Amino acid sequence: MLQLILLGAFPVIAILFLMTEQSTLRTIRTENRTLQPGLVWLQLIPLFGQVWQFIVVTRIADSIRKEIASWDNDSILGAEALAIEDGNKRPGYGIGIAYCTLNVISILLNYLLSRSSPVITGVISLAATVCWISYWVTLSGYKKKLRQKNLATL
Repeated sequence: MLQLILLGAFPVIAILFLMTEQSTLRTIRTENRTLQPGLVWLQLIPLFGQVWQFIVVTRIADSIRKEIASWDNDSILGAEALAIEDGNKRPGYGIGIAYCTLNVISILLNYLLSRSSPVITGVISLAATVCWISYWVTLSGYKKKLRQKNLATL
């Protein structure tokens, strides 16, 4: 019964996550986007989505960096904005790539090892889930800051 509940909940959670990615990109001015918001949904395509997620994470990070670097006299991000302006930071990139990498490794190990090593695949799957949630929270935080800045400039 628990498996059925989790199986039904996962698509809903995945859609909410993709909506967060899409709305984050929509918050960024068009000239600073390196990915069109609707393209995040390509992650739902089996196999292709596993590769595309790396591109989405990279381009969202680059879009956020470009958006923040375009701000004058930022008071919302403070020292973080200065690091971004120097080109030293891609917001959310590290944790995003970690989640993507662990996700792919988990899928491959699950396929290759199937039942021979459930502990290893379980630990990697758990780490991927923790990184995914952390990335989602990080992304939501940047989206909130971007919206605050957009409201402040109106």
